Amino acid sequence: MLEKVKTGLSITGTASDANIRLKIIAVKGFMLNAGITIEQIESDLGVVTLTIGVSDLWNVNSGEVDFSNAFKTILIPQLQAVSLEG
Repeated sequence: MLEKVKTGLSITGTASDANIRLKIIAVKGFMLNAGITIEQIESDLGVVTLTIGVSDLWNVNSGEVDFSNAFKTILIPQLQAVSLEG
């Protein structure tokens, strides 16, 4: 998952890997708590959603953490709908 997210963010090298891993854990936890399955997170749309979530957390100031509208109102509901169908 790390390499897929790094590709989506156009990040090369390993200098930021630890930071990206922490953000992946945080976003994945958010997605799981939203009712999205591991299978959905690992799907193409899930990886895109996870990458956008990581990007949202990448450049934030202390106390200003928030996910983008694309993440919260478009992508998460799409994954939730698919999870409910299964």
